[in-house]
Amino acid sequence: MSLQHTATILVGHGSLLADSGKAMMQIADRLRQQQVTALVEAGFLNFSQPTFAEAVDRVAAQSAHTVVVQPYFLIAGYYVVHELTALVHSVAARYPQLSFVVADVFGDHPAMTRLAQKRLAAVDPAPGAHTGLLFTAHGTPIAAANAPIERILAQVQQQMGYGPATVGYLECNEPDIPAAFARLVAAGVQRITVLPYFLHLGRHVRKDLPALFEQASQAHPEVTINVAHHLDYDPLLAEAAAGSIRAGVGSTIVEKVVV
Repeated sequence: MSLQHTATILVGHGSLLADSGKAMMQIADRLRQQQVTALVEAGFLNFSQPTFAEAVDRVAAQSAHTVVVQPYFLIAGYYVVHELTALVHSVAARYPQLSFVVADVFGDHPAMTRLAQKRLAAVDPAPGAHTGLLFTAHGTPIAAANAPIERILAQVQQQMGYGPATVGYLECNEPDIPAAFARLVAAGVQRITVLPYFLHLGRHVRKDLPALFEQASQAHPEVTINVAHHLDYDPLLAEAAAGSIRAGVGSTIVEKVVV
């Protein structure tokens, strides 16, 4: 695939909170500076601007032949498998001259493990066996899609020396976040370090999770709870995205989306 006529479009979920997608736009800027492909744009599935369709309009106007769609998602859950796929097919129908390839989500790329460690080390550099580790994640109806998060959790637990570790889910999956806190407390930890495993500063990170963390503090006053910063913007995310994009660019066969 020729890079000269290849564009990348990052696609995030979007939010009613206008600035929630700022980090994704910064990652797009970084990838553009790195010239991972000739063109780099970004757009959203819902709520936020620019839309995915608007991003495709821009790269089509700049003579792109191939579009690598990079899902700005942690896992291949419902939105990636169903909504993003449907959106790409819908937009592709307007551009028969373009070929589209959908790259992998961030998944368990090694940069994601390093980013999790970086966020946790900022609030708890020396956890030890009496510190529990909790990743809080969104959850998905496609439960198996959570496997990359669980693998990263296990890697971080082992490499940083945490005691018991678990994922707590906001929706769809078990254990939910209150049950995950209770599980770690029952295991006898003295401290719990929490990583909100979310990309965007949307409603969940701003409101829902802090409320649940406060409830956990009240329910378990004997345990110290430290909350790390969510994933947000970091060059490691650009590294994960670039790896996925280059894998798409390096594909020997790029299938034109069938509409």
